Amino acid sequence: MALIPLFRDEARRRGLLGEDDRVTAEVAFRLVRDMPYRRATDRQPETILREWTGTCSGKHYLLRALFEELGYATTVILVTHEFTAENSPWLPPHLLAQVAERPVPDVHTFLRVQHDRIADDWTTVDSTWPEAAARLGMPSNAAFVPGEDHEIACDPIEIFHVPEDEDPQPLKERVIVFHAGDQAERRDAFIEALSDWLAAELGG
Repeated sequence: MALIPLFRDEARRRGLLGEDDRVTAEVAFRLVRDMPYRRATDRQPETILREWTGTCSGKHYLLRALFEELGYATTVILVTHEFTAENSPWLPPHLLAQVAERPVPDVHTFLRVQHDRIADDWTTVDSTWPEAAARLGMPSNAAFVPGEDHEIACDPIEIFHVPEDEDPQPLKERVIVFHAGDQAERRDAFIEALSDWLAAELGG
């Protein structure tokens, strides 16, 4: 099923895209980036589109599908990282206190997008934080410009390239078990609290 017509229609229904506007890579990035940061029912691109919400994995799985329909080759990248007081000073006081006491382990998802097939050049793309989150001090990327790498929404520890023929979500879940260990429930609660805070600050 082609996602771009569905994506365009949903964006128009929400007043985010004009009747004559096309879905380009730049438009797709902007609209996905600005979706509210919150876990959807599942991480399938169709669900993210329908519910118009997602965290790093859901947003990037949808963006990957849209980019590929637009003719771009993509690779899903997983990285282990930790939320700490040093790398996430933008956190609200109640969450900053948690990470100051003990870092929160996480696994982040972003994309590499091939912007030049002849030169085999790739661009790092990260649509995690909405543009409005920049006023909170969070690293939100302004636009998708082929050849200009985005700032990744975390400080990577270990990098995993998802094979082209592999579903990234089961691999991500295995990496979470490996990286978070007995802190998996704490991680989940932290992500939920982070989502709640962003919803209160930014709406959505």
